[in-house]
Amino acid sequence: MKQGFKFDNKNLSLWTYLAALLWSAVFVFSLEWNLKQNQRMVPERANAQARAAIEKDLIYRSVVSRVGGVYMPVDQGITPNPYLAHLPDRDVTTNDGRVLTLVNSSYFTRLVHDQEAILSPDGIRGHATKENPLRPLNAPDSWELRGLKKLRSGLPEWSEETLIDGKPYLRMIKPRLAKASCMACHPEESALPGEIMGGISVRIPLDLLQANADARILNIVGWHGGLWILGMIGLILGNRLLRIQSDKMHYSALHDILTDLPNRALFMDRLEQRLESAKRRKLTGAILFLDLDRFKNINDSLGHSVGDELLKRVAERQRFLLRAEDTVARLGGDEFVILLADLHTDPEIIAIEAQNVAEKVQDALSQPYKIGNHTLHSTPSIGIAMITPDSQDASEILKQADAAMYQAKEHGRNNYRFFLPSMQMLAAERLDLENALHSAITQNQMVLHYQPKITISRKEEILGAEALIRWQHPTRGLLLPGEFIAIAEESGLILQLGEWVLHEACSQIKVWERRFNGKSFGRISVNISPKQFQQKDFIQQVMTTLAATQADPTRLELELTESSLVEDIHDVRKKMEELKRLGIHISIDDFGTGYSSLAYLKMLPVDVVKIDRSFIRDIGIDPNDDAIVETILAMSWRLGFRAIAEGVETEEQLRFLRARQCDGYQGYLFSKPVVPDEFEAILFKSTDIRA
Repeated sequence: MKQGFKFDNKNLSLWTYLAALLWSAVFVFSLEWNLKQNQRMVPERANAQARAAIEKDLIYRSVVSRVGGVYMPVDQGITPNPYLAHLPDRDVTTNDGRVLTLVNSSYFTRLVHDQEAILSPDGIRGHATKENPLRPLNAPDSWELRGLKKLRSGLPEWSEETLIDGKPYLRMIKPRLAKASCMACHPEESALPGEIMGGISVRIPLDLLQANADARILNIVGWHGGLWILGMIGLILGNRLLRIQSDKMHYSALHDILTDLPNRALFMDRLEQRLESAKRRKLTGAILFLDLDRFKNINDSLGHSVGDELLKRVAERQRFLLRAEDTVARLGGDEFVILLADLHTDPEIIAIEAQNVAEKVQDALSQPYKIGNHTLHSTPSIGIAMITPDSQDASEILKQADAAMYQAKEHGRNNYRFFLPSMQMLAAERLDLENALHSAITQNQMVLHYQPKITISRKEEILGAEALIRWQHPTRGLLLPGEFIAIAEESGLILQLGEWVLHEACSQIKVWERRFNGKSFGRISVNISPKQFQQKDFIQQVMTTLAATQADPTRLELELTESSLVEDIHDVRKKMEELKRLGIHISIDDFGTGYSSLAYLKMLPVDVVKIDRSFIRDIGIDPNDDAIVETILAMSWRLGFRAIAEGVETEEQLRFLRARQCDGYQGYLFSKPVVPDEFEAILFKSTDIRA
């Protein structure tokens, strides 16, 4: 497959790799940032604890100092403070004989710190200190001396990490300011209120905080690693899902949704590769272009669901028939194409192989298809084009196969043809014809000819005529329906043509009503395509046409093909009954070639059955055709239909039909389709029409 048709999984892998690198980089950055934050939390928490301890110390001192101290019972833990001996009310005895001693703020906080030391020997320590303390135990150590100097120099606090007995601590000191309430207990203090009289020193052990930080490192690394693994799993799964989705998109872009066969894009890519190989190696190959005969009739009459199922069955048969290395693709609609895998130096060998494949495909696809309640018959028309070193490009080869396929259709369908250079001109002419058909109606190039329908008792009499469309082409002359109706069906113009024929025929009926002044010219029959009959507003179209032309409905007969009857029998019956109420007659055209059955016919208000010309051609020669015609005539008589034989061209055919009491005849034995003036002349003849 060429790069243009490839969803590049290499790019997907590259993007996944880059995403993995980015995710890993985010992981490393986040891990490093969190580890740094975790390590930074040790001194931050130590500082916070130190400040909290100092603030608690100062609060205790402030509260106790503000109330002038507190009295506590003298016991083993509390003894009279010798530094308050100068106070006459240091010790008091209660009425019940208990001795209480005054505890000032310094003594109170010392008691708190001593209790903390008992409860947590390795925990936080704090005390008041100054250069010349009254109590020797409050004397500053060397670190505290430096701290006091820094405080007196203006620092609001000073902290530092140090080792004490080989263990890490954070030490902090904050100033202790003199207050007026302190003077009673410290008369020796020289500091004035608001001045620094010392400091509150505290030490915070860092080993427990560091241990907690180390424990958090495991958590940080753990959940980071987990997230990284989850992210990588997500990327791997995402890559797989994207690959699966990419493969599905790739497959869908190159395969037909309905049949699961390669589509046009994939086929053309393979054809181009095969052509390049043929040019490089000087070899020859072949492609086969298939189109299902009358598929449109099946699709229009039985519905798209049946048509789609038929296409799937056709695809399955081809897949089963061909080798794995061959390519069978659906180009669209009912068109399939086969690319043979073999290349050979001898073009004749490849041509024989292509012919054999075409015959096998014809045989396989011509077998009946059982779909729901329907047994369908569909045959292929096949065009074969050779891939040669001189071939221009893949599109040209496909056009050649397409042109050959149309030639196969024109030679009777269920056929195959090899491409010849002259076919290219025919294909171009067909395209020109399709383009010209779009403007043919508006430019009044369409005309109706009328072929009489005859009955014979003692003499030949006219039952009416069938309106047959002709195209008066400005350069190619008069074209028969076989040269453009298929094009009209494929291009979607068949509805427009059908409406024009109905309106033109009704207008002619009105003209003859006035001109013949009571003389009967029978009924004028108009062919209605399955697609036209299946239009929801078909009855309204007929009524509108009759109103616009003021034609007598009893003079109008609508000819429906058998394929029009089988899509929805209830809808068909309803429409026919409405037409009958208008006075319009109904006939079944080409009877015996389609899908109708006696079960359908006996349910429908049909007036006439027209026996297809293919059965009339060999009556008196082919016993099978004799039997078919006799059966149709007997059936018509039993069901109350009139039978008209189409394509009567010889006296022998006429004698056979008259002997079996056929009701009417139509064919070149009596008259070819003629313009309105000639039909009028035939009508006014006093002798037999063939005279």
